[in-house]
Amino acid sequence: MTFSPMMSAAVSDQGAGPSQPEPESGTGHFGHGEEAVQEEAGQGDGQDVAWPHQSYLELGSLPTAAPCARLHTKLVLWEWDLGALGQTAALVVSELVTNAVQASAGITDSRFAGNWAPGTPPVRVWLSADEYRLVIQVWDASDQPPVPQPVEPEADSGRGLLLVGSLSAEWGCYAPENSSGKVVWAVVAG
Repeated sequence: MTFSPMMSAAVSDQGAGPSQPEPESGTGHFGHGEEAVQEEAGQGDGQDVAWPHQSYLELGSLPTAAPCARLHTKLVLWEWDLGALGQTAALVVSELVTNAVQASAGITDSRFAGNWAPGTPPVRVWLSADEYRLVIQVWDASDQPPVPQPVEPEADSGRGLLLVGSLSAEWGCYAPENSSGKVVWAVVAG
């Protein structure tokens, strides 16, 4: 699958997120949701999408990263006068950051934006918004793409991506240029 028009603009070199190669059919990029389907059908042109609000947060791959990212998201959306998206966005950010922390466990080095770094890699969060929607991007150093798994009704965990999929207009993953790992993204709209 390819990026939706919205994601292409959000993660371009002009946006706040990491750059990525131009999508081609058969690449490692994938997306889920209505706009991803429209892009595959050749509809829409997202080249004029502007993201007037942008934020970046780098966190240690620790259990406290998810609550920090959740609080950051709520406060930034309040500042941007997008408080109506706050609860949903905070939950999506929390799930994506939790998955990123788990994916980073056991990784002892990483490369980001062409720079190699030893040690446990951080988790990086980008928020980009216009008046109606928020694009959430979370980077971790694992090259393994997220895959929703079937979950037993009695299980205490494992529903994060199902929750992200149900709360987001669309979501997906891509491998950024000059970096190890992946960026998982989601779009929350009001």
